[in-house]
Amino acid sequence: MPPVVSIVGKSGSGKTALMERLIAEFRKRGYRIAAVKHSHGMEIDRPGKDSWRFAQAGSEVVAVSSPEKLAFIKSMDHDPNVEEILHVIGHDFDLVLVEGFKRGSAPKIEVLKREPGEDLLCSVKELSAVVSNGSLDIDVPQFSVDDTRAIADFIEKNFVLKTEGDITLFVNGKQVFMKPFVKDIIAKALLAMVSTLKGVGEIRSLDISIGNSPGSTVNVSDSEGSQESSQTFQKDSSLRSE
Repeated sequence: MPPVVSIVGKSGSGKTALMERLIAEFRKRGYRIAAVKHSHGMEIDRPGKDSWRFAQAGSEVVAVSSPEKLAFIKSMDHDPNVEEILHVIGHDFDLVLVEGFKRGSAPKIEVLKREPGEDLLCSVKELSAVVSNGSLDIDVPQFSVDDTRAIADFIEKNFVLKTEGDITLFVNGKQVFMKPFVKDIIAKALLAMVSTLKGVGEIRSLDISIGNSPGSTVNVSDSEGSQESSQTFQKDSSLRSE
C-alpha cells in the first residue's frame, strides 16, 4: 500500500487549502497523488439522472465512464477506512493524502488556526507534525501555514521515501489483518512465483483476485453469489528475488 498521510483539523482551520497546495507541490516533484476526503454525509447523485435511477432500482454499485473520467458510487453499510477505500480505487500511487480520518491509524498532520480558546483536535502523541499560524509549546515538528515546501519535504522524507513493502488481504471486500511474519511469507512466495513468468518485468505492485462461482468445488463461505478474495502489496527492496 502506498504511504498515507492524514491532514486533520477543525472545520475552518485551512486543511482543504493545505491539501490543495500539497497536491500541487508533489505533482511538481513528479509524484502520483491520490486524494481522499472523509465526509459525514454526501449526496453526489442528482435525482433523475441515469446513475441515480440505477441506484434507486437497487444496484449497489454504479459506475459512470467517459473518455476523460470514471465515477464510481458504491453503497456502504459502514464507514470504510482508508485501506478499504484504496482497495477500491487501486494502489498505483506514490502518496495518498487524506483530509480527515482523525480516528484512523495513518500519520496525522494537524492544521491549527491559532485563535483565543482554540486548541488541538488530536492529542500530541497522535501527531506527526502541526501546521499553524503560531508556535505551540509541544514536542512535535511545527510548520508555518504558508511553508508548503517545508511541509512537503517533511512528508517526503519521513513517509514517501521510507515506504516499506506491505501486503493487504481482502476477503469478500473486507480487510483481514495479518501479523507481519504472515505478510512476509505471502509476499515473498507470490513475488518469487510471478517474477518467473514470461514478460514480467520489474514488479512495482501486484494485485491478485480469486473469484469463485456458486457452482465451484471450492467453498469460501456458505453465502450465495460469487466470492472474491484479493491480495495487494507494494514491492520493497527486501522482497526482491535473489
